[in-house]
Amino acid sequence: MLANILREYNINKILLSCLGLWPFQHKFARRVLSIVCFTIAISYLPFEILTLYIHRHNGQMIAECLYQLVVTTAFLVKLLNQIWNRDKFRRLYMIMENHWNIFTNDLEARILKNYSNIAHKFTILYSVTLYSMVTMFIIIPSVGPMFLDVVLPLNESRSRNFAVYAEYGIDQNRYFVSILLYTSVMIVVGVSIMVAVDTMHVACTAHACSLFQLIGRQIENIISNVRTDEEINKTKCRTRYELFDEELIYREYVVCLKKHQLALEYVDMLNATHRIVGVSFLLLIVAAFSLTGVRIVYVLDQLEEMIRFTFIIVGALLQLMIVCYSGQKLMDESQNIFHQAYATEWYNFSPRLKSLLSIILYRSIVPCRLTAGNMFPLSMAVFAGVIRTAMSYFTAFLSLKE
Repeated sequence: MLANILREYNINKILLSCLGLWPFQHKFARRVLSIVCFTIAISYLPFEILTLYIHRHNGQMIAECLYQLVVTTAFLVKLLNQIWNRDKFRRLYMIMENHWNIFTNDLEARILKNYSNIAHKFTILYSVTLYSMVTMFIIIPSVGPMFLDVVLPLNESRSRNFAVYAEYGIDQNRYFVSILLYTSVMIVVGVSIMVAVDTMHVACTAHACSLFQLIGRQIENIISNVRTDEEINKTKCRTRYELFDEELIYREYVVCLKKHQLALEYVDMLNATHRIVGVSFLLLIVAAFSLTGVRIVYVLDQLEEMIRFTFIIVGALLQLMIVCYSGQKLMDESQNIFHQAYATEWYNFSPRLKSLLSIILYRSIVPCRLTAGNMFPLSMAVFAGVIRTAMSYFTAFLSLKE
């Protein structure tokens, strides 16, 4: 069961299983791990709210607390979406497995394999990048000052900070190691949720792109796979061969239509698993950009803090780019079928073939989309719009500060 999925997306399966988000793992392990992850992610909220209340008259700390609340909420949204839609994800992965068993000729297998290799490379690169960034994010404010005290000592020890600040109601210098361990675990769990969910989303979207590409390639090759006009003219039974070729072309187009229907059903299921989290995540990204930008204004003269917030901005940009670019790629691949079908020698087709081709053109003229709450498609235009909106809110918050 799921032999192809486990072979092609084994790293994604491991990442999800570590968080209890792989729908096919043992029920007990799945529940325990997901509860532990949820508890760790939500445990920081009371401290953030307490900090916000204590420093409610400090604009700098308000911006700090709000952006931390936004990031924590983003972790929880992605985690809860996976838990809430577990059955849908189960069906989605089973559909992917069926596709590997259905599309088995050389061309289809090669295209599916190419896109799974892209998803595999992206998973490794994205995981290494985010975990490297989060390591630096944790180490620089806490271990960095101690390292500088050894390399460039001052008359007094440099102050040690945490990657995320909150009020715990205890002496933070006395319990520095304990708080550092807690915040580190909380950050690593949150980033692990992002890595596991985003990489599997890209893998699923890449699979959808492969379906549309192989269908388009098959449409292009239909005419070349039958007898050409020159070969027909050399035969004495011209009419019989023309009818034979027309029937062959008709059958090939019917097969492409059925495969296109499978691809459309798969995209609908993929969209259903990310529809709500898509719009929520875009709103959170806008808030994170705006609040982090305001926070940076306060620390322009502090190198360590600038580096820390740079990691946050880069991480948020990566998240937004992944969601929007994968949606844009799916739109492009699905719409290419229209251009590939229209590029055939349809003017030489019989009325029967033309009517069938018109069905393919009609179903592919509108591209498939991954939507955010059924309101707008995820695309690079949305990426630019989110950045513009975030900058607008940033300038508004900045004017309030002044």
